Amino acid sequence: MNDKAESFFDDTIKTLSIESESAKFANVTPETLTEFYSVSGIPSPAPQQIQTPPAYSPPQPAQRNNSNYEQQKTQPVATTPNTQQQTIVPTAPVPQGMSADDIVAISKMDLAKVERSLKTCNRCPLYLERKNPIIGAGNPTADLMFISEGPSIAEDEQGIPLIGEDGQLLTGMINAMQFSRSDVYITHIIKCRTPKNRKPEKPEVEACMEFLKQQIKLINPKVIITLGAVPLQYLLNQRSITQSRGQWMMYQGIKVMPIFHPSYLNRNPMAKKETWSDLQLVMKYFGKSHRQIAKRT
Repeated sequence: MNDKAESFFDDTIKTLSIESESAKFANVTPETLTEFYSVSGIPSPAPQQIQTPPAYSPPQPAQRNNSNYEQQKTQPVATTPNTQQQTIVPTAPVPQGMSADDIVAISKMDLAKVERSLKTCNRCPLYLERKNPIIGAGNPTADLMFISEGPSIAEDEQGIPLIGEDGQLLTGMINAMQFSRSDVYITHIIKCRTPKNRKPEKPEVEACMEFLKQQIKLINPKVIITLGAVPLQYLLNQRSITQSRGQWMMYQGIKVMPIFHPSYLNRNPMAKKETWSDLQLVMKYFGKSHRQIAKRT
């Protein structure tokens, strides 16, 4: 290093020392460094080549063919027709049971209104399979009323209570008591046939019971004969027909005589003798007596 360079270097160091007393770093301008390298004869390092990135240019949207686009807008979109037609199956009304309003309304009905209401009744699921509700048949002012448990298949087909083999036996019993079917009134606890003629369930009976009560009130018989265990259970809260048959009971001030159902008698002919004894008690109440037919000699 020559004298000039050394003198320049000393001056630079002094200047940097003075600046460092007031600041952590001393600034050296590019001009000073250039002069230093020029005077000292020390080759200056090559300046760093800084590559300036190209200016950002946002992507341009793709050009569309306006003529094709306008043509697509005006043309309808082709769709595949739906060849499968939906079939809407009407659902049956959900059974609602017997409401408090129903009970009040039924209590004000006459027999004709009871019949009309029962024909459109949907208070229990039995209405879904019935053909004919069995309301009742006979004399609407009868002194003697028969109440069975429910319609058979034949009754559901024809709309008449207690027909067929069981009906024939009941008709014979009525005639033997010196009545005719037109003299008495015949009905059921429930008005619609049960599946496979099973015993009616409690909700099914409850859906019909108010109609039966109104029928009894309007007909106002002197005697009710119940046929089998079901009417005995729901009218009189008695479960054993074998223990209750042949004994007078009461329902709402009306005398009741429980007897075996004709279907049971057809299956068990030996029980007919007991049943005839029960019917004779009813005959006696009405002032009738069994007329013995004289044997021919």
